[in-house]
Amino acid sequence: MALSEQASDPPIGHLLRELAPHVLGIVARRFADFDAAEDAVQEASIAAVIQWALEGVPENPRAWLTQVALRKMTDHIRSESARRRREMELAGEAARAPEAALEAAPGEDDTLVLLFMCCHPALTPASAIALTLRAAGGLSTAEIAHAFLVPETTMAQRISRAKQTIKESGIPFQLPNAEERAVRLRSVLHVLYLIFNEGYTASSGSHLRRADLSQEAIRLTRMALRLQPEKY
Repeated sequence: MALSEQASDPPIGHLLRELAPHVLGIVARRFADFDAAEDAVQEASIAAVIQWALEGVPENPRAWLTQVALRKMTDHIRSESARRRREMELAGEAARAPEAALEAAPGEDDTLVLLFMCCHPALTPASAIALTLRAAGGLSTAEIAHAFLVPETTMAQRISRAKQTIKESGIPFQLPNAEERAVRLRSVLHVLYLIFNEGYTASSGSHLRRADLSQEAIRLTRMALRLQPEKY
């Protein structure tokens, strides 16, 4: 989920880049609609860029971004009327839920949860990796296309199809159990490898390296491997 760098100063942009995957994981888990959740978080991030630049960063920026994204999702669901009745019910539940209920379970990291959720059984490994790089890795479509050595338009279509496939599959968008995590682990580690590479040798932008990406890839890799203590 790439944010426009020209719309905000670097500190706000860096903070939003760090927070967006966590918030996306929360919203996607609550509403079971990845595509709409990504749009809601993007809209919330744009609102943050504008408001935080004028009023300063709030004391709890993650909670602020989460609540705005949830409101955006609620507005989206309500606009769909009868065809989206089920999502309206979920929106009501999310709006009434206490803030603590929106967070991941103790010991879980929302970005890591999002990684495993995006490596969805309804997707091919290539599509799962591309979608995960976009949603959890924070890479732009152009950066992902560079990693796969394909045109940007081709990658954009692949990511769009992946989100639609998940939506149509009916498989719950949630943290997989231990057995399912073992199946998806190879794709997750591949994603983390690509994120680390993009950080170590940036494919775009003014910086040769992006230490934040590499450090996040290392942190998540360690967490992912701790989920498989019997094998690693």
